[in-house]
Amino acid sequence: IKAYLTIMYGCDIFCSYCVVPYVRGRERSRRADDIVREAEGLVQSGVKEIMLLGQNVNSYGRGEGVSFAQLLRRVAATGIGRIRFMTSHPKDLSDELIAAMADLPAVAPHLHLPVQSGSDRILHEMNRRYTRAHYLERVHALRGAMPDIGLTTDLIVAFPGETEAEFEETLSRVEEVRYDSAYTFIYSPRQGTRAAEMPGQIAPDVASARIERLIAAQERITAEIFESMKGQTAQVLVEGASRRRAAQLTGKSGRNINVNFDGSPDDVGKIIPVRITGAGSNTLRGEKEETHVSHDA
Repeated sequence: IKAYLTIMYGCDIFCSYCVVPYVRGRERSRRADDIVREAEGLVQSGVKEIMLLGQNVNSYGRGEGVSFAQLLRRVAATGIGRIRFMTSHPKDLSDELIAAMADLPAVAPHLHLPVQSGSDRILHEMNRRYTRAHYLERVHALRGAMPDIGLTTDLIVAFPGETEAEFEETLSRVEEVRYDSAYTFIYSPRQGTRAAEMPGQIAPDVASARIERLIAAQERITAEIFESMKGQTAQVLVEGASRRRAAQLTGKSGRNINVNFDGSPDDVGKIIPVRITGAGSNTLRGEKEETHVSHDA
């Protein structure tokens, strides 16, 4: 039903906490024709969703004369039911790419956009190459083009030298953007990276207290977002039986949220409309609809 398709390898950014450029090498993009040919084969084999993979997919094709937005349009033309991609670096999220996402029905209304920190100083020390203001401008551009897009992110707390005030800036960023969910991490030194040698390593008890506050804030926001989805209709790619309730089916909405509902085995492998009726901490509950409703959760 779902498949991963690597479009590039390596990374040229050298975030100060990350080992990827050292262990996977510099950025290299695969030929667009090869990627499209592989996508066509996946569609013919019955795959309904393709996840395009790269350390920074937004920079795909540099030096090759093909942008990631152009590649997206070519993959969408294969007839695939749904396209996702990760990871997107905020500094390379172009207007061209946002326009392609909005134009192409096959592109899921979801983007994983790692922010890592809400502090400009910490972002600079991380070598992320964008500012707090630039990141928020890109969020506004995404939501202007796709009002119902769901955003998820990565967050690191207790980066070397992070003050309490700078951690509060990360908390305020979470409150401002209101992500559907977030992967949260306590900074962990990686041998050979610049950050591992930085002064100001944060004490474990301080780091734990900060991440607990961050998780609590995100869990509250997730619950509020899920509650607001009641009554909406999600387009769900049905993956199989629910792990908790064998009589129910489960799948992912366009916004990449698990949805459980009563259905038939014939629904597996299809994208079907499900009206949202309730929510848990990490999942939505719904009822299968017989007719399509345009509002997509």
